[in-house]
Amino acid sequence: MGEIKRWNFNKRNLETEAFTHKSFASEKPENGPHNERLEWIGDSIISAVVADYLFFRFPDYKEGTLTTLRSNIVCKEALAGFARKLGLDKELLLGIGALAAGDRKNDRILEDTFEAYIGAIYLDCNKNLNEVIKFMKPIIEPFVDDLVANSGNGLSSSPTKNGVVYGPMNKPIESDSLENPIGKLQNWAQSRGFEIPEYKFTEKQCENKQGFECEVIIKGKSYGIGWSGNKKDAKKKSAINALESISA
Repeated sequence: MGEIKRWNFNKRNLETEAFTHKSFASEKPENGPHNERLEWIGDSIISAVVADYLFFRFPDYKEGTLTTLRSNIVCKEALAGFARKLGLDKELLLGIGALAAGDRKNDRILEDTFEAYIGAIYLDCNKNLNEVIKFMKPIIEPFVDDLVANSGNGLSSSPTKNGVVYGPMNKPIESDSLENPIGKLQNWAQSRGFEIPEYKFTEKQCENKQGFECEVIIKGKSYGIGWSGNKKDAKKKSAINALESISA
């Protein structure tokens, strides 16, 4: 990927909010809100932009292949990489404890920051999705080129690293231990004529911690359940558990 230009914000408060981690906001509330609301909307915007890009770039690809590509683009590692390319890691406002823990290099936090940044851009351009598409195209295009080149013709299933094995539903998720179980499960379902897997969330306490239980349902049948302190990991763990049950 070559040099990528940052967005020139008209509303500087949105830019500041996108860079403000909750650890910083809790220490300096006078600085303004943290970025989790922007992260929430940015997550949806990114998915829509990537879907739009892939749909029109690959008119001959079926939905399963497009889903695989999208899963590779919107995963934690990829979005964190985009954040670094834009230099967002250098602008991130972190609390003292988060700085000491080295969270400026944390993929999950950088993923969230990139999502918040895109959410801020969407609002800054008055919800003009075409402007966000134009901004993101030079970011994702070289990445997609590499994905397609590394998978031969782009028609393979979701790639794995080092012969990954999908483990138990409550196994901690490590960035290098697995890749795109959600996309892999969706490809499995669609290749058999099933609908896209449905994920249902319930707030639930586990080991004295409050979090979310996620159940993945395919064609009316429960295939796996995962629990985590946040919805993203709970969804991922339920997909892992479903994949384990399918291959058992």
